[in-house]
Amino acid sequence: MQNKGSKIKSARLFACMIAGMVFILFAFGHSFAVISDVGLDPMDQTSGARPYGMGGAFVGVSDDLNSLFYNPAGLANVRGLQLTARDIKNYSFGFAYGTQIGTFGLGLVSKNYQDMVNITDEANYEHSLALIAYGVEFGNVSFGISLKQLLTDRFYMTGSPEVTSKTVYEGDVGLLWNPVNYASIGVVMHNVGETKYSIGSSDEVIPKLARAGISINILGNNSVFHNETFGLKIAMDSEGGKVGDKDIQNSYYGLESSYNDWLFIRLGSNSIYKGEKNIDGTSAGIGFKIGETELDFSTLKDPLTDSQVSYFSVVYFPSKPGEFQMAGTKEKPRARETDLLTITFPEDDIETYDEMISIEGKARPEATVLVNGVNVYLESNGEFRVIQPLNIGKNLIEIETSSYGEKKTISKKVLRKAKVVLAEEEGLNRKIVDDVLNKEAEINKKESQIRRDRDKGIDVSERELLLEAEKRAYETRKSELTAEKQKIEQRKAKVENLATLGVVEVAPNKSFAIETPIKRGEMISWLVKSMGLPIQKIDRPVFADVPPDHEYGPYIRAAFEAGYIKKPVDNKFRPDDPVTEEEGQEFFRAFGLIR
Repeated sequence: MQNKGSKIKSARLFACMIAGMVFILFAFGHSFAVISDVGLDPMDQTSGARPYGMGGAFVGVSDDLNSLFYNPAGLANVRGLQLTARDIKNYSFGFAYGTQIGTFGLGLVSKNYQDMVNITDEANYEHSLALIAYGVEFGNVSFGISLKQLLTDRFYMTGSPEVTSKTVYEGDVGLLWNPVNYASIGVVMHNVGETKYSIGSSDEVIPKLARAGISINILGNNSVFHNETFGLKIAMDSEGGKVGDKDIQNSYYGLESSYNDWLFIRLGSNSIYKGEKNIDGTSAGIGFKIGETELDFSTLKDPLTDSQVSYFSVVYFPSKPGEFQMAGTKEKPRARETDLLTITFPEDDIETYDEMISIEGKARPEATVLVNGVNVYLESNGEFRVIQPLNIGKNLIEIETSSYGEKKTISKKVLRKAKVVLAEEEGLNRKIVDDVLNKEAEINKKESQIRRDRDKGIDVSERELLLEAEKRAYETRKSELTAEKQKIEQRKAKVENLATLGVVEVAPNKSFAIETPIKRGEMISWLVKSMGLPIQKIDRPVFADVPPDHEYGPYIRAAFEAGYIKKPVDNKFRPDDPVTEEEGQEFFRAFGLIR
């Protein structure tokens, strides 16, 4: 009986061992396939509290060391150190160092997933990897590559032995394009080799994933809408690939707002393949920039463990990327190809009749250039050209640029003169054509005929005397018209100056007649309009000869109440009398137009 009982116990034990072995073979022989089915990548190096706070949309971002873990092409624009931690098993470290031939980066990432609900509450997975990357910039396009080594790769379940893999190598290739200085587009291919490897008794393939993203600065210094105080950045990524026998499509969206470039608020959302479907998630984060150091915090829900997790990052980045130094070394800053800002056109203090003017210059390709507060597009070599509208009168054009903390402003003064056509100018031009140009052509024709007749032996002495008299009369008339033209040009210049100052109103393409003398009241109305004085209906006369219904009465009253004109002894202003030159000078002096 005892022997029979022992046999039964042995049979039961053997059956349990067989069942356990079958379970183990099923669980661990297909363990990585199960992990692949829930979207895990053993070469996943994504990290950083800032990217997590932006929902993981970081492939197109080019202003942060965290690009080391998303797109190696972004290394070309950054230098510094990064440390991110969630706990002692979930952390990352990044380092980027610039040289004359590009930027080199090193990274270490460790991730641990406990009690993965998409497999079983008892399933755990952890992995770590190291990477070395290189990024280089060619104009407004950057290129980057990274080589990754899988250090640890463990899958285990409570009460069961763990399964590990051997060392595996993979690589990423990325591009980053800055079509304009406020936007960047990134493309990266993760795990380009689709490396085959074994974990336990299962043969697996590391999935190759393609990812593209865009980042746009909507508000801020380098942005569509310039603002010195507030900033707003949006980022979007799209990722596709094949995990196991599943074609996946992931999406990531991020938003970052900033205040005075030291406080940052971040929001993100994503849709990531985990199992048989995509799981939607949200995230939030906050960051503080203190000098050359940034402290970031983010929180999000981990879809694998269905738990809320938080990450903290410390990022150090020098304000001038070319000056980052290793401890104990001294690296010379990279030489700048151009001055921070040069203006090739216009020159200083120019005058023009044109309604617009071209502002042309050159800045450093990475700089931000503003013309009167509006962001300007830079070519890949830093050159720019923008058309600036001009107002009648004085125009102050300010060209500002900033690059890595350096700022420079150049101001240009442009006077747009009002174009005036005087009424008598057209008559004078007709006289010049008839009495000078046509007469000159007629005299030249007669001289040619006389020379030909003289060569033929014909007596031309009488015609020569008449032609000399005609030339003297022509020269006299030419001198008269030249003097008259000079007087009109002088008067025209004065009227243009008055129109430019806003004293005289001249409709475009209309002639301005000055044969009729300017009235004293009319002159005061021009000056009052130019000063922008308030005009009120006159209810009582200010001067004895300016009744309430006089056409210039409100303007004369406004000038008197503002202290620009005074009452004479006889209390008369004489608004309809012509302005003498002395009176005009006195009016201009009283209104501060001349000294």
